Amino acid sequence: MPDSKETAISQEESIDNLLEKALKLRVSDISQSIKLTKDALELSTKNEYAKGQAYAHSYLAFLYMIVTKHKEAQPHIDAALEYFQESKDKYGLAFTYNTIGSIHYKTDDYHVGLKYLLQAYDLFKEINDVVNQSRTLKSIGSVYQFFNDYTKAEETYKNCILLSESINDLNGVSNALNPLSGLYLKEGNVNKAFETINQSIELKQQTGDTRGLGFALYGRAKIHDHLERFEEGEKDYLKGLELHEELQEHVGCMMTLNKLGQLYMKWGKFELAKKRLLECIKKGKGSHHNLILYRAYKTLYQIAKNENKMEEALMYIEYHNEHKDKVQKRDVKNVIKSLKAISKVEMLEREAKWQKEKKEEVQKKNRELDNFVYKVSHDLRGPISSLMGLHNVVNLDIDDEKSLKYFAMYHEQIQRLETIILDFIDLTRMKESKIVKSEIDFREIIDQCIKAYNYMPNFKTIQFKINVDSSIEFYSDKSSVNSIIQNLVENAIKYSSSRREPFVKIEISPLECVDSIEIKVEDNGIGIQDEYKEKIFDMFFRANSNVQGSGLGLYILKTATERLNGKVEFESHYNKGTVFRIILPNP
Repeated sequence: MPDSKETAISQEESIDNLLEKALKLRVSDISQSIKLTKDALELSTKNEYAKGQAYAHSYLAFLYMIVTKHKEAQPHIDAALEYFQESKDKYGLAFTYNTIGSIHYKTDDYHVGLKYLLQAYDLFKEINDVVNQSRTLKSIGSVYQFFNDYTKAEETYKNCILLSESINDLNGVSNALNPLSGLYLKEGNVNKAFETINQSIELKQQTGDTRGLGFALYGRAKIHDHLERFEEGEKDYLKGLELHEELQEHVGCMMTLNKLGQLYMKWGKFELAKKRLLECIKKGKGSHHNLILYRAYKTLYQIAKNENKMEEALMYIEYHNEHKDKVQKRDVKNVIKSLKAISKVEMLEREAKWQKEKKEEVQKKNRELDNFVYKVSHDLRGPISSLMGLHNVVNLDIDDEKSLKYFAMYHEQIQRLETIILDFIDLTRMKESKIVKSEIDFREIIDQCIKAYNYMPNFKTIQFKINVDSSIEFYSDKSSVNSIIQNLVENAIKYSSSRREPFVKIEISPLECVDSIEIKVEDNGIGIQDEYKEKIFDMFFRANSNVQGSGLGLYILKTATERLNGKVEFESHYNKGTVFRIILPNP
Protein backbone atom coordinates (compact mmCIF):
# COMPACT_ATOMS: atom_id res chain seq x y z
CA MET A 1 0.00 0.00 0.00
CA PRO A 2 1.25 3.53 -0.76
CA ASP A 3 2.40 5.51 2.25
CA SER A 4 1.00 8.94 3.20
CA LYS A 5 3.85 10.78 1.47
CA GLU A 6 3.19 8.99 -1.85
CA THR A 7 -0.53 9.70 -1.49
CA ALA A 8 0.11 13.41 -0.91
CA ILE A 9 2.35 13.59 -4.00
CA SER A 10 -0.30 11.82 -6.07
CA GLN A 11 -2.99 14.27 -4.87
CA GLU A 12 -0.78 17.25 -5.68
CA GLU A 13 -0.13 15.91 -9.19
CA SER A 14 -3.88 15.48 -9.69
CA ILE A 15 -4.48 19.08 -8.63
CA ASP A 16 -1.72 20.34 -10.95
CA ASN A 17 -3.27 18.38 -13.85
CA LEU A 18 -6.71 19.80 -13.03
CA LEU A 19 -5.35 23.36 -13.04
CA GLU A 20 -3.61 22.78 -16.37
CA LYS A 21 -6.82 21.41 -17.87
CA ALA A 22 -8.84 24.34 -16.50
CA LEU A 23 -6.47 26.92 -17.98
CA LYS A 24 -6.51 25.32 -21.45
CA LEU A 25 -10.32 25.19 -21.39
CA ARG A 26 -10.63 28.99 -21.16
CA VAL A 27 -10.46 29.38 -24.95
CA SER A 28 -13.57 27.26 -25.51
CA ASP A 29 -15.61 27.15 -22.27
CA ILE A 30 -14.84 29.89 -19.76
CA SER A 31 -17.60 28.87 -17.31
CA GLN A 32 -16.27 25.32 -17.07
CA SER A 33 -12.74 26.69 -16.81
CA ILE A 34 -13.73 28.78 -13.78
CA LYS A 35 -15.57 25.84 -12.21
CA LEU A 36 -12.60 23.48 -12.55
CA THR A 37 -10.24 26.10 -11.12
CA LYS A 38 -12.54 26.56 -8.12
CA ASP A 39 -12.55 22.77 -7.67
CA ALA A 40 -8.74 22.80 -7.72
CA LEU A 41 -8.69 25.59 -5.12
CA GLU A 42 -11.02 23.61 -2.86
CA LEU A 43 -8.92 20.44 -3.21
CA SER A 44 -5.68 22.35 -2.59
CA THR A 45 -7.11 23.92 0.55
CA LYS A 46 -8.39 20.57 1.80
CA ASN A 47 -5.00 18.90 1.21
CA GLU A 48 -3.04 21.91 2.54
CA TYR A 49 -1.23 22.16 -0.80
CA ALA A 50 -0.01 25.77 -0.67
CA LYS A 51 1.43 25.91 -4.19
CA GLY A 52 -1.80 24.54 -5.65
CA GLN A 53 -3.81 27.16 -3.74
CA ALA A 54 -1.59 29.96 -5.06
CA TYR A 55 -1.89 28.83 -8.68
CA ALA A 56 -5.64 28.33 -8.35
CA HIS A 57 -5.94 31.89 -7.00
CA SER A 58 -3.75 33.23 -9.83
CA TYR A 59 -5.71 31.39 -12.53
CA LEU A 60 -9.05 32.48 -11.06
CA ALA A 61 -7.89 36.11 -11.11
CA PHE A 62 -6.89 35.65 -14.75
CA LEU A 63 -10.26 34.10 -15.67
CA TYR A 64 -12.19 36.81 -13.83
CA MET A 65 -10.13 39.37 -15.74
CA ILE A 66 -11.30 37.78 -19.00
CA VAL A 67 -14.97 38.05 -18.00
CA THR A 68 -14.37 41.58 -16.62
CA LYS A 69 -15.08 40.72 -12.99
CA HIS A 70 -12.21 42.80 -11.73
CA LYS A 71 -13.46 43.16 -8.15
CA GLU A 72 -13.77 39.38 -7.85
CA ALA A 73 -10.23 39.02 -9.24
CA GLN A 74 -8.54 41.26 -6.64
CA PRO A 75 -8.64 38.97 -3.54
CA HIS A 76 -7.30 36.10 -5.65
CA ILE A 77 -4.47 38.34 -6.90
CA ASP A 78 -3.56 39.27 -3.32
CA ALA A 79 -3.54 35.62 -2.17
CA ALA A 80 -1.43 34.49 -5.14
CA LEU A 81 1.11 37.29 -4.79
CA GLU A 82 1.65 36.59 -1.10
CA TYR A 83 2.73 33.00 -1.84
CA PHE A 84 4.71 33.71 -5.03
CA GLN A 85 6.68 36.59 -3.51
CA GLU A 86 7.55 34.56 -0.42
CA SER A 87 8.49 31.43 -2.38
CA LYS A 88 10.20 33.44 -5.15
CA ASP A 89 8.20 31.50 -7.76
CA LYS A 90 9.12 33.44 -10.91
CA TYR A 91 6.54 31.84 -13.20
CA GLY A 92 3.73 32.39 -10.69
CA LEU A 93 4.79 36.01 -10.16
CA ALA A 94 5.04 36.65 -13.90
CA PHE A 95 1.62 35.12 -14.60
CA THR A 96 -0.01 37.17 -11.83
CA TYR A 97 1.76 40.38 -12.88
CA ASN A 98 0.46 39.78 -16.40
CA THR A 99 -3.09 39.53 -15.05
CA ILE A 100 -2.72 42.74 -13.02
CA GLY A 101 -1.24 44.52 -16.03
CA SER A 102 -4.04 43.30 -18.29
CA ILE A 103 -6.75 44.50 -15.88
CA HIS A 104 -5.27 48.01 -15.77
CA TYR A 105 -4.44 48.13 -19.45
CA LYS A 106 -7.91 46.97 -20.49
CA THR A 107 -9.55 49.59 -18.27
CA ASP A 108 -7.50 52.35 -19.96
CA ASP A 109 -5.06 52.65 -17.03
CA TYR A 110 -2.09 52.23 -19.33
CA HIS A 111 0.64 53.49 -17.02
CA VAL A 112 0.00 50.97 -14.22
CA GLY A 113 -0.81 48.26 -16.75
CA LEU A 114 2.44 48.80 -18.62
CA LYS A 115 4.45 48.69 -15.38
CA TYR A 116 3.16 45.20 -14.53
CA LEU A 117 3.31 43.95 -18.13
CA LEU A 118 6.99 44.90 -18.32
CA GLN A 119 7.70 43.13 -15.01
CA ALA A 120 5.88 40.04 -16.30
CA TYR A 121 7.77 40.12 -19.62
CA ASP A 122 11.17 40.38 -17.88
CA LEU A 123 10.37 37.38 -15.64
CA PHE A 124 9.04 35.26 -18.52
CA LYS A 125 12.19 36.11 -20.45
CA GLU A 126 14.37 35.19 -17.46
CA ILE A 127 12.78 31.71 -17.20
CA ASN A 128 12.69 31.32 -21.01
CA ASP A 129 8.88 30.98 -21.21
CA VAL A 130 8.46 31.88 -24.88
CA VAL A 131 4.67 31.35 -24.98
CA ASN A 132 4.03 33.93 -22.29
CA GLN A 133 6.76 36.27 -23.53
CA SER A 134 4.82 36.53 -26.77
CA ARG A 135 1.46 36.91 -24.97
CA THR A 136 2.79 39.73 -22.79
CA LEU A 137 4.62 41.42 -25.64
CA LYS A 138 1.36 41.59 -27.62
CA SER A 139 -0.23 43.62 -24.84
CA ILE A 140 2.81 45.94 -24.75
CA GLY A 141 2.41 46.35 -28.52
CA SER A 142 -1.18 47.48 -27.94
CA VAL A 143 0.14 50.24 -25.65
CA TYR A 144 2.44 51.45 -28.43
CA GLN A 145 -0.57 51.43 -30.73
CA PHE A 146 -2.57 53.50 -28.23
CA PHE A 147 0.20 56.12 -28.36
CA ASN A 148 -0.09 56.10 -32.17
CA ASP A 149 3.46 54.76 -32.46
CA TYR A 150 2.45 52.37 -35.22
CA THR A 151 6.01 51.61 -36.31
CA LYS A 152 6.96 50.39 -32.84
CA ALA A 153 3.65 48.56 -32.45
CA GLU A 154 4.14 46.74 -35.77
CA GLU A 155 7.69 45.81 -34.82
CA THR A 156 6.46 44.45 -31.46
CA TYR A 157 3.67 42.37 -33.03
CA LYS A 158 6.12 40.91 -35.57
CA ASN A 159 8.47 40.00 -32.71
CA CYS A 160 5.54 38.18 -31.06
CA ILE A 161 4.99 36.21 -34.26
CA LEU A 162 8.68 35.26 -34.51
CA LEU A 163 8.73 34.12 -30.87
CA SER A 164 5.59 32.01 -31.31
CA GLU A 165 6.77 30.53 -34.62
CA SER A 166 10.04 29.48 -32.97
CA ILE A 167 8.08 27.03 -30.77
CA ASN A 168 5.22 26.35 -33.25
CA ASP A 169 2.67 28.13 -31.00
CA LEU A 170 -0.11 28.74 -33.56
CA ASN A 171 -2.33 30.57 -31.08
CA GLY A 172 0.50 32.93 -30.22
CA VAL A 173 0.99 33.66 -33.93
CA SER A 174 -2.71 34.33 -34.53
CA ASN A 175 -3.00 36.49 -31.38
CA ALA A 176 -0.45 38.91 -32.86
CA LEU A 177 -1.92 38.73 -36.37
CA ASN A 178 -5.20 40.25 -35.12
CA PRO A 179 -3.85 43.68 -34.06
CA LEU A 180 -1.31 43.61 -36.90
CA SER A 181 -4.20 43.42 -39.35
CA GLY A 182 -5.77 46.43 -37.62
CA LEU A 183 -2.53 48.40 -38.09
CA TYR A 184 -2.44 47.62 -41.80
CA LEU A 185 -6.04 48.83 -42.07
CA LYS A 186 -5.13 52.12 -40.32
CA GLU A 187 -2.27 52.56 -42.77
CA GLY A 188 -4.68 52.05 -45.70
CA ASN A 189 -3.17 48.72 -46.79
CA VAL A 190 -6.54 46.92 -47.07
CA ASN A 191 -5.30 43.90 -49.02
CA LYS A 192 -2.55 43.17 -46.49
CA ALA A 193 -5.00 43.72 -43.62
CA PHE A 194 -7.46 41.26 -45.15
CA GLU A 195 -4.78 38.67 -45.89
CA THR A 196 -3.44 38.91 -42.31
CA ILE A 197 -6.83 38.61 -40.57
CA ASN A 198 -7.86 35.66 -42.73
CA GLN A 199 -4.64 33.91 -41.74
CA SER A 200 -5.52 34.54 -38.08
CA ILE A 201 -9.06 33.20 -38.50
CA GLU A 202 -7.73 30.06 -40.19
CA LEU A 203 -5.30 29.45 -37.31
CA LYS A 204 -7.99 30.08 -34.67
CA GLN A 205 -10.30 27.54 -36.34
CA GLN A 206 -7.39 25.10 -36.60
CA THR A 207 -6.49 25.36 -32.88
CA GLY A 208 -10.07 25.57 -31.57
CA ASP A 209 -9.48 28.93 -29.86
CA THR A 210 -13.09 30.09 -29.76
CA ARG A 211 -12.35 33.20 -27.70
CA GLY A 212 -9.60 34.30 -30.06
CA LEU A 213 -11.82 33.55 -33.06
CA GLY A 214 -14.36 36.08 -31.76
CA PHE A 215 -11.72 38.84 -31.84
CA ALA A 216 -10.44 37.69 -35.26
CA LEU A 217 -13.94 37.90 -36.74
CA TYR A 218 -14.28 41.36 -35.21
CA GLY A 219 -11.04 42.32 -37.00
CA ARG A 220 -12.31 41.08 -40.38
CA ALA A 221 -15.68 42.78 -39.86
CA LYS A 222 -13.89 46.13 -39.45
CA ILE A 223 -12.28 45.67 -42.88
CA HIS A 224 -15.68 44.88 -44.48
CA ASP A 225 -17.09 47.92 -42.65
CA HIS A 226 -14.27 50.12 -44.01
CA LEU A 227 -15.03 48.94 -47.56
CA GLU A 228 -18.79 49.48 -46.92
CA ARG A 229 -19.48 45.81 -47.47
CA PHE A 230 -22.15 46.05 -44.80
CA GLU A 231 -23.70 42.58 -45.14
CA GLU A 232 -20.35 40.79 -44.81
CA GLY A 233 -19.38 43.08 -41.94
CA GLU A 234 -22.68 42.49 -40.12
CA LYS A 235 -22.26 38.74 -40.52
CA ASP A 236 -18.77 38.72 -38.97
CA TYR A 237 -19.74 41.15 -36.18
CA LEU A 238 -22.78 39.04 -35.21
CA LYS A 239 -20.82 35.78 -35.27
CA GLY A 240 -18.05 37.36 -33.19
CA LEU A 241 -20.65 38.80 -30.76
CA GLU A 242 -22.21 35.36 -30.37
CA LEU A 243 -18.84 33.88 -29.42
CA HIS A 244 -18.05 36.74 -27.01
CA GLU A 245 -21.40 36.34 -25.25
CA GLU A 246 -20.98 32.57 -25.08
CA LEU A 247 -17.58 32.98 -23.41
CA GLN A 248 -18.60 35.98 -21.25
CA GLU A 249 -15.98 38.13 -22.98
CA HIS A 250 -17.30 41.47 -21.68
CA VAL A 251 -14.85 43.80 -23.42
CA GLY A 252 -15.23 41.90 -26.70
CA CYS A 253 -19.00 42.32 -26.47
CA MET A 254 -18.71 46.09 -25.88
CA MET A 255 -16.24 46.56 -28.73
CA THR A 256 -18.40 44.58 -31.18
CA LEU A 257 -21.71 46.22 -30.18
CA ASN A 258 -20.15 49.67 -30.58
CA LYS A 259 -18.76 48.90 -34.04
CA LEU A 260 -21.98 47.13 -35.06
CA GLY A 261 -23.94 50.26 -34.08
CA GLN A 262 -21.62 52.41 -36.22
CA LEU A 263 -22.02 50.02 -39.17
CA TYR A 264 -25.83 50.17 -38.94
CA MET A 265 -25.73 53.98 -38.79
CA LYS A 266 -23.63 54.16 -41.99
CA TRP A 267 -25.97 51.57 -43.54
CA GLY A 268 -28.98 53.75 -42.68
CA LYS A 269 -30.48 51.24 -40.22
CA PHE A 270 -30.83 53.73 -37.37
CA GLU A 271 -33.11 51.70 -35.10
CA LEU A 272 -30.78 48.71 -35.20
CA ALA A 273 -27.85 51.08 -34.64
CA LYS A 274 -29.48 52.61 -31.52
CA LYS A 275 -30.39 49.16 -30.20
CA ARG A 276 -26.81 47.85 -30.43
CA LEU A 277 -25.27 51.06 -29.06
CA LEU A 278 -27.59 51.08 -26.05
CA GLU A 279 -26.71 47.42 -25.43
CA CYS A 280 -23.05 48.45 -25.47
CA ILE A 281 -23.70 51.24 -22.95
CA LYS A 282 -25.71 48.90 -20.72
CA LYS A 283 -22.82 46.42 -20.62
CA GLY A 284 -20.42 49.26 -19.88
CA LYS A 285 -22.36 50.73 -16.95
CA GLY A 286 -20.17 50.66 -13.84
CA SER A 287 -17.09 49.69 -15.86
CA HIS A 288 -14.05 51.81 -16.56
CA HIS A 289 -14.21 51.40 -20.35
CA ASN A 290 -14.77 55.10 -20.97
CA LEU A 291 -13.09 54.99 -24.38
CA ILE A 292 -15.72 52.62 -25.83
CA LEU A 293 -18.56 54.42 -24.01
CA TYR A 294 -17.76 57.90 -25.25
CA ARG A 295 -17.58 56.59 -28.84
CA ALA A 296 -20.96 54.88 -28.44
CA TYR A 297 -22.50 58.09 -27.05
CA LYS A 298 -21.03 60.09 -29.94
CA THR A 299 -22.70 57.80 -32.51
CA LEU A 300 -26.02 58.02 -30.63
CA TYR A 301 -25.67 61.83 -30.67
CA GLN A 302 -25.14 61.79 -34.44
CA ILE A 303 -28.20 59.57 -35.00
CA ALA A 304 -30.41 61.75 -32.74
CA LYS A 305 -29.18 64.90 -34.49
CA ASN A 306 -29.92 63.42 -37.95
CA GLU A 307 -33.42 62.51 -36.72
CA ASN A 308 -33.82 66.09 -35.43
CA LYS A 309 -34.29 64.85 -31.83
CA MET A 310 -32.37 67.75 -30.33
CA GLU A 311 -33.19 67.05 -26.67
CA GLU A 312 -31.99 63.45 -27.07
CA ALA A 313 -28.95 64.64 -29.01
CA LEU A 314 -28.08 67.11 -26.25
CA MET A 315 -28.31 64.37 -23.63
CA TYR A 316 -26.01 62.07 -25.61
CA ILE A 317 -23.46 64.81 -26.33
CA GLU A 318 -23.30 65.59 -22.61
CA TYR A 319 -22.65 61.92 -21.80
CA HIS A 320 -20.11 61.82 -24.62
CA ASN A 321 -18.25 64.85 -23.26
CA GLU A 322 -18.34 63.47 -19.71
CA HIS A 323 -16.70 60.17 -20.71
CA LYS A 324 -14.35 61.83 -23.19
CA ASP A 325 -13.16 64.17 -20.43
CA LYS A 326 -12.38 61.15 -18.24
CA VAL A 327 -10.45 59.52 -21.07
CA GLN A 328 -8.47 62.66 -21.91
CA LYS A 329 -7.49 63.34 -18.29
CA ARG A 330 -6.37 59.78 -17.84
CA ASP A 331 -4.68 59.67 -21.23
CA VAL A 332 -2.51 62.71 -20.52
CA LYS A 333 -1.29 61.12 -17.29
CA ASN A 334 -0.85 57.73 -18.94
CA VAL A 335 0.97 59.03 -21.98
CA ILE A 336 3.51 60.96 -19.91
CA LYS A 337 4.17 58.17 -17.41
CA SER A 338 4.00 55.32 -19.90
CA LEU A 339 6.30 57.01 -22.39
CA LYS A 340 8.81 57.41 -19.57
CA ALA A 341 8.52 53.69 -18.80
CA ILE A 342 8.86 52.72 -22.46
CA SER A 343 11.83 55.05 -22.89
CA LYS A 344 13.48 53.43 -19.89
CA VAL A 345 12.84 49.94 -21.29
CA GLU A 346 14.26 50.86 -24.68
CA MET A 347 17.31 52.37 -23.00
CA LEU A 348 17.80 49.22 -20.92
CA GLU A 349 17.40 47.06 -24.05
CA ARG A 350 20.09 49.10 -25.85
CA GLU A 351 22.32 48.90 -22.77
CA ALA A 352 21.80 45.12 -22.53
CA LYS A 353 22.62 44.72 -26.25
CA TRP A 354 25.78 46.83 -25.85
CA GLN A 355 26.83 44.90 -22.76
CA LYS A 356 26.27 41.60 -24.58
CA GLU A 357 28.35 42.74 -27.56
CA LYS A 358 31.05 44.03 -25.24
CA LYS A 359 31.08 40.76 -23.29
CA GLU A 360 31.32 38.72 -26.50
CA GLU A 361 34.20 40.92 -27.71
CA VAL A 362 36.04 40.55 -24.38
CA GLN A 363 35.51 36.77 -24.46
CA LYS A 364 36.84 36.67 -28.01
CA LYS A 365 39.94 38.67 -27.04
CA ASN A 366 40.48 36.47 -23.98
CA ARG A 367 40.31 33.34 -26.14
CA GLU A 368 42.77 34.85 -28.58
CA LEU A 369 45.08 35.79 -25.70
CA ASP A 370 44.81 32.33 -24.13
CA ASN A 371 45.62 30.71 -27.48
CA PHE A 372 48.58 33.05 -27.92
CA VAL A 373 49.91 32.32 -24.42
CA TYR A 374 49.43 28.57 -24.91
CA LYS A 375 51.27 28.60 -28.26
CA VAL A 376 54.12 30.81 -27.02
CA SER A 377 54.49 28.71 -23.85
CA HIS A 378 54.76 25.54 -25.91
CA ASP A 379 57.24 27.17 -28.29
CA LEU A 380 59.42 28.30 -25.36
CA ARG A 381 59.55 24.88 -23.71
CA GLY A 382 61.93 23.53 -26.37
CA PRO A 383 64.66 26.18 -25.96
CA ILE A 384 64.28 26.09 -22.16
CA SER A 385 64.73 22.30 -22.12
CA SER A 386 67.89 22.77 -24.21
CA LEU A 387 69.20 25.36 -21.77
CA MET A 388 68.51 23.07 -18.81
CA GLY A 389 70.33 20.28 -20.62
CA LEU A 390 73.26 22.61 -21.20
CA HIS A 391 73.47 23.11 -17.41
CA ASN A 392 74.13 19.37 -17.01
CA VAL A 393 76.92 19.58 -19.59
CA VAL A 394 78.43 22.56 -17.72
CA ASN A 395 78.46 20.61 -14.46
CA LEU A 396 80.35 17.76 -16.15
CA ASP A 397 82.87 19.79 -18.17
CA ILE A 398 83.66 22.90 -16.06
CA ASP A 399 85.61 22.85 -12.78
CA ASP A 400 85.98 26.59 -12.12
CA GLU A 401 83.95 27.35 -8.97
CA LYS A 402 83.20 30.96 -9.91
CA SER A 403 81.90 29.92 -13.32
CA LEU A 404 79.79 27.16 -11.77
CA LYS A 405 78.35 29.67 -9.32
CA TYR A 406 77.21 31.93 -12.18
CA PHE A 407 75.80 28.97 -14.12
CA ALA A 408 73.89 27.88 -11.00
CA MET A 409 72.33 31.34 -10.75
CA TYR A 410 71.42 31.20 -14.43
CA HIS A 411 69.96 27.68 -13.98
CA GLU A 412 67.83 28.87 -11.06
CA GLN A 413 66.22 31.55 -13.25
CA ILE A 414 65.69 29.08 -16.10
CA GLN A 415 63.90 26.77 -13.65
CA ARG A 416 61.68 29.65 -12.52
CA LEU A 417 60.88 30.49 -16.15
CA GLU A 418 59.98 26.84 -16.81
CA THR A 419 57.68 26.85 -13.76
CA ILE A 420 55.89 29.97 -15.05
CA ILE A 421 55.49 28.45 -18.52
CA LEU A 422 54.15 25.16 -17.14
CA ASP A 423 51.69 27.08 -14.96
CA PHE A 424 50.55 29.10 -17.98
CA ILE A 425 49.99 25.91 -19.96
CA ASP A 426 47.99 24.37 -17.09
CA LEU A 427 45.91 27.54 -16.69
CA THR A 428 45.11 27.81 -20.41
CA ARG A 429 44.32 24.10 -20.67
CA MET A 430 41.99 24.35 -17.67
CA LYS A 431 40.10 27.33 -19.18
CA GLU A 432 39.66 25.69 -22.57
CA SER A 433 38.89 22.10 -21.57
CA LYS A 434 35.39 20.86 -20.85
CA ILE A 435 34.37 19.75 -17.38
CA VAL A 436 34.28 15.95 -17.25
CA LYS A 437 32.67 14.58 -14.11
CA SER A 438 33.90 11.38 -12.48
CA GLU A 439 34.15 10.01 -8.95
CA ILE A 440 37.01 11.65 -7.07
CA ASP A 441 39.44 9.57 -5.00
CA PHE A 442 40.79 12.28 -2.68
CA ARG A 443 43.28 9.98 -0.94
CA GLU A 444 44.90 9.06 -4.25
CA ILE A 445 45.09 12.70 -5.44
CA ILE A 446 46.59 13.88 -2.12
CA ASP A 447 49.23 11.12 -2.12
CA GLN A 448 50.25 11.93 -5.69
CA CYS A 449 50.46 15.67 -4.99
CA ILE A 450 52.61 15.17 -1.89
CA LYS A 451 55.00 12.82 -3.72
CA ALA A 452 55.30 15.32 -6.58
CA TYR A 453 57.01 17.81 -4.23
CA ASN A 454 59.49 15.50 -2.47
CA TYR A 455 62.33 17.29 -4.30
CA MET A 456 61.71 20.56 -2.41
CA PRO A 457 64.44 21.45 0.12
CA ASN A 458 62.27 21.47 3.25
CA PHE A 459 60.06 18.52 2.27
CA LYS A 460 61.67 15.92 4.57
CA THR A 461 61.19 18.04 7.69
CA ILE A 462 57.39 18.40 7.20
CA GLN A 463 54.90 16.13 8.97
CA PHE A 464 51.82 15.49 6.82
CA LYS A 465 48.53 14.77 8.62
CA ILE A 466 45.78 13.52 6.30
CA ASN A 467 42.13 12.89 7.20
CA VAL A 468 39.64 12.05 4.43
CA ASP A 469 36.08 11.18 5.47
CA SER A 470 35.46 7.67 4.13
CA SER A 471 31.73 8.32 3.62
CA ILE A 472 32.31 10.93 0.91
CA GLU A 473 31.00 10.15 -2.59
CA PHE A 474 32.02 13.12 -4.68
CA TYR A 475 31.73 13.59 -8.45
CA SER A 476 33.52 16.43 -10.19
CA ASP A 477 36.19 17.35 -12.75
CA LYS A 478 39.30 15.45 -11.66
CA SER A 479 41.73 17.80 -13.40
CA SER A 480 40.32 20.86 -11.60
CA VAL A 481 40.22 19.13 -8.20
CA ASN A 482 43.81 18.01 -8.73
CA SER A 483 44.87 21.63 -9.50
CA ILE A 484 43.20 22.83 -6.29
CA ILE A 485 44.86 20.26 -4.01
CA GLN A 486 48.20 20.46 -5.81
CA ASN A 487 48.45 24.24 -5.35
CA LEU A 488 47.31 24.05 -1.73
CA VAL A 489 49.95 21.43 -0.92
CA GLU A 490 52.68 23.23 -2.86
CA ASN A 491 51.88 26.51 -1.14
CA ALA A 492 51.95 24.93 2.32
CA ILE A 493 55.31 23.22 1.66
CA LYS A 494 56.85 26.27 0.04
CA TYR A 495 55.96 28.61 2.92
CA SER A 496 56.68 26.20 5.80
CA SER A 497 58.80 27.46 8.69
CA SER A 498 62.23 26.04 9.55
CA ARG A 499 62.15 27.47 13.06
CA ARG A 500 59.68 24.94 14.47
CA GLU A 501 58.46 21.46 13.62
CA PRO A 502 56.52 22.12 10.40
CA PHE A 503 53.28 20.31 9.59
CA VAL A 504 50.68 20.32 6.82
CA LYS A 505 47.24 19.09 7.86
CA ILE A 506 44.81 18.11 5.06
CA GLU A 507 41.17 17.37 5.92
CA ILE A 508 38.32 16.59 3.54
CA SER A 509 34.83 16.28 4.99
CA PRO A 510 31.17 16.66 3.96
CA LEU A 511 29.27 19.77 5.02
CA GLU A 512 26.10 19.33 7.01
CA CYS A 513 22.76 20.49 5.54
CA VAL A 514 24.22 21.19 2.08
CA ASP A 515 25.38 18.80 -0.62
CA SER A 516 28.98 20.06 -0.63
CA ILE A 517 32.41 19.11 0.66
CA GLU A 518 35.13 21.12 2.40
CA ILE A 519 38.82 20.82 1.59
CA LYS A 520 40.82 22.24 4.49
CA VAL A 521 44.61 22.65 4.39
CA GLU A 522 46.34 24.03 7.48
CA ASP A 523 50.02 24.75 8.07
CA ASN A 524 52.17 26.37 10.75
CA GLY A 525 54.33 28.18 8.21
CA ILE A 526 55.38 31.78 7.92
CA GLY A 527 51.83 33.03 7.27
CA ILE A 528 50.70 36.07 5.31
CA GLN A 529 51.14 39.67 6.39
CA ASP A 530 47.91 41.69 6.64
CA GLU A 531 48.87 44.15 3.88
CA TYR A 532 49.20 41.28 1.39
CA LYS A 533 45.97 39.39 2.15
CA GLU A 534 43.87 41.16 -0.47
CA LYS A 535 46.43 40.47 -3.20
CA ILE A 536 47.35 36.80 -2.75
CA PHE A 537 44.99 35.58 -5.53
CA ASP A 538 46.30 38.14 -8.04
CA MET A 539 48.25 36.87 -11.02
CA PHE A 540 52.07 36.90 -10.45
CA PHE A 541 51.76 38.17 -6.87
CA ARG A 542 54.28 36.73 -4.40
CA ALA A 543 54.10 37.77 -0.74
CA ASN A 544 57.66 36.60 -0.07
CA SER A 545 60.41 37.28 -2.64
CA ASN A 546 62.72 34.81 -0.88
CA VAL A 547 60.49 31.89 -1.91
CA GLN A 548 60.79 30.56 -5.46
CA GLY A 549 57.64 30.35 -7.58
CA SER A 550 55.74 31.73 -10.55
CA GLY A 551 53.24 33.77 -8.54
CA LEU A 552 50.45 31.89 -10.33
CA GLY A 553 49.70 29.10 -7.84
CA LEU A 554 46.91 30.75 -5.84
CA TYR A 555 45.54 32.41 -8.99
CA ILE A 556 45.20 28.94 -10.56
CA LEU A 557 43.69 27.63 -7.30
CA LYS A 558 40.97 30.33 -7.33
CA THR A 559 40.31 29.86 -11.07
CA ALA A 560 39.86 26.09 -10.64
CA THR A 561 37.58 26.59 -7.61
CA GLU A 562 35.33 29.07 -9.43
CA ARG A 563 35.24 26.75 -12.45
CA LEU A 564 33.55 24.18 -10.20
CA ASN A 565 31.17 26.82 -8.73
CA GLY A 566 33.00 26.64 -5.41
CA LYS A 567 34.44 29.27 -3.12
CA VAL A 568 37.76 29.73 -1.36
CA GLU A 569 38.38 31.25 2.09
CA PHE A 570 41.50 31.60 4.21
CA GLU A 571 42.74 32.74 7.60
CA SER A 572 46.37 33.60 8.18
CA HIS A 573 48.47 34.99 11.00
CA TYR A 574 51.96 36.19 10.24
CA ASN A 575 54.66 33.88 11.70
CA LYS A 576 51.97 31.48 12.96
CA GLY A 577 50.42 29.78 9.95
CA THR A 578 47.58 29.67 7.41
CA VAL A 579 44.33 27.76 6.91
CA PHE A 580 42.72 27.49 3.46
CA ARG A 581 39.11 26.27 3.12
CA ILE A 582 37.68 25.28 -0.26
CA ILE A 583 33.93 24.59 -0.52
CA LEU A 584 32.90 22.55 -3.57
CA PRO A 585 29.31 21.60 -4.44
CA ASN A 586 28.57 17.97 -5.23
CA PRO A 587 26.89 18.22 -8.66
